[in-house]
Amino acid sequence: MNGQLSNRVAIVTGGSRGIGYAIAEAYLRAGARIAICARDEIRLSEAAGRLSRLGEVLAVPCDVSDLERVVRMVEETIDRFGRIDVLVNNAGIGMTYGRVGEIDSKQWAYVIAVNLIGTFNCCHAVIPLMMKQGGGKIINLKGYGADFPSPRVTAYGASKAAIVAFSRSLAREYKRSGITVNTLSPGVVKTDLLLNREATEEGRTYLERFNPLIDLLAVPVERPATLAVKMASSETDGITGKGFRATSRTAFLLRAVRFGMGRLWRG
Repeated sequence: MNGQLSNRVAIVTGGSRGIGYAIAEAYLRAGARIAICARDEIRLSEAAGRLSRLGEVLAVPCDVSDLERVVRMVEETIDRFGRIDVLVNNAGIGMTYGRVGEIDSKQWAYVIAVNLIGTFNCCHAVIPLMMKQGGGKIINLKGYGADFPSPRVTAYGASKAAIVAFSRSLAREYKRSGITVNTLSPGVVKTDLLLNREATEEGRTYLERFNPLIDLLAVPVERPATLAVKMASSETDGITGKGFRATSRTAFLLRAVRFGMGRLWRG
């Protein structure tokens, strides 16, 4: 992986933990300079401290649902590094849990604001700069919600499905500009988002039923991080409007079937 991203500058949103942190670490090991952002300033600072041992890191506190803060984050990145070659829209939340008729509508809307509007905000702020440079790569995290029904976490599922449609349209808008836009499906990775640490007590009880399935399907966080390096490298030059997967659908379905058969066998 060393040298694949030499002389490249990347922004990784939600880079203080989970998949975002793993991508930031992989980018540094591949030679990139990076900016990471997150809402939690303490966790962000701690993450930047660890990552800085590997290379040059800029940490900017930012809620991506706020366009003004996103613009400032992008400006700080330009001031520090002079350019932006890669944008990884990883920041996402899944904090609402419950049926649509019962959940807090403001929380539901905030999930959409962070996951979907946040992706738009970052693209909106970065694309003019990439146009001036003659190109760049945008990688939008997809998530399981785009492929499978998401009962009780409808905001998350809706936001991820919308990101896929947004990415395809954006790719076509800028197809001849040198800017590529692709989605990355990381597979099942045991992060705080997947485990929904912020769920209600009822939600946690419901989600605990799926822990054995999550354990079976989970892939190491390094797998999507390695794929993110490939997507940011010259290896994918000219590829746009595509979906990249860290694990194949066939492997996913086989593991799920194995889980179901195991439960039937145990009665």
